[in-house]
Amino acid sequence: MVNMVQKKVENHLSNEKLKERIRDAKKDCGMFKKYSFIYAVQNGKKVSEASEFLHISEPTGHRWLDRYNKEGEDGLKPNYKNMGRPPKLSAEFKEELPKILENEDNLTPQRVHEIINNRYGVDYSLRQIDRIMEELDFNYGKPYQIFAQKPKDAEYKLKKT
Repeated sequence: MVNMVQKKVENHLSNEKLKERIRDAKKDCGMFKKYSFIYAVQNGKKVSEASEFLHISEPTGHRWLDRYNKEGEDGLKPNYKNMGRPPKLSAEFKEELPKILENEDNLTPQRVHEIINNRYGVDYSLRQIDRIMEELDFNYGKPYQIFAQKPKDAEYKLKKT
């Protein structure tokens, strides 16, 4: 790219502060690369040279530099909000679901799947039903019989013999 003007770097951090941040970020590889990139560009390297040296693409280098110039050091930190697929069931429905399930006897994942599918029209896998039930603090226990003729101190008598 001939006759392109090199981008200027805002002086949010001094060289000493950048060196300190690089030293502190050795365990966080992503931040280490970003601080090293800013340090290199701040000390006269072109964006393309610094990008090539750190094995990142040039557009990524420009994006890091633009965010650093605009937001300062906070622009280098990852922005993980609003990631992933939105849930099929809204938070309101998830609050309503435990009240509905409390009235049911002998809940199984298949029965919960059927309730959610009929009531909300959402088709989850059984594994996802397990996750939802775990999130709502429901647990699956194996049912067992309680004998009516069992003496109250049966465990004590069992230990005694």
